[in-house]
Amino acid sequence: VSKTMRVLDLTMRITPSIKVYPGSPQPSFIPWSKFECQGYDSEAMFMSTHTGTHVDAPSHFKPGLASIDMISSDRLVCNAVLIRAQKRANQLIEQQDIDKQQQQQQIGQGDAVVIATGWEKKHSGSRNYMSQNPGLSEQAARYLCRKKVNAVAIDCPSIDTAADSRFTAHHILLSNNILVVENLCNL
Repeated sequence: VSKTMRVLDLTMRITPSIKVYPGSPQPSFIPWSKFECQGYDSEAMFMSTHTGTHVDAPSHFKPGLASIDMISSDRLVCNAVLIRAQKRANQLIEQQDIDKQQQQQQIGQGDAVVIATGWEKKHSGSRNYMSQNPGLSEQAARYLCRKKVNAVAIDCPSIDTAADSRFTAHHILLSNNILVVENLCNL
């Protein structure tokens, strides 16, 4: 019996005006070839690897760990558990927020945990989108490590709150080989 998989596009559209992490370049799309001259159209793109929806590899905060080119593509297709935890500016997603949702669907080893805070939907066009986002608490990050999840994804520009300059959740998750997916939309 074949399983039917529902595919959802949770990625942001990359445009020259997309909000980027402070200090990162705005994306540029440079015409490269023209149909009239070369017989085909193409363009070159210039942007940070953290533009829009993206995956943080373990090496993002610790050299020597797996870089994105070392991540098997089958890690990007897995069971996902959606956690709805509405949060405001710089609020933490706590273990209790995750536990409340587990009554409906248990988080299993190798699952992706997708956290819907509502931040992207309510604030993507605002000035504070990149500077006040909610994020995962240290306790919640350690809890997900104990669950041995494959990835943690969020509808915010970072898995950490904007106020966390130590990038606590990043360090905990990535050093435990848990992928981080940031800037989801359409949750």
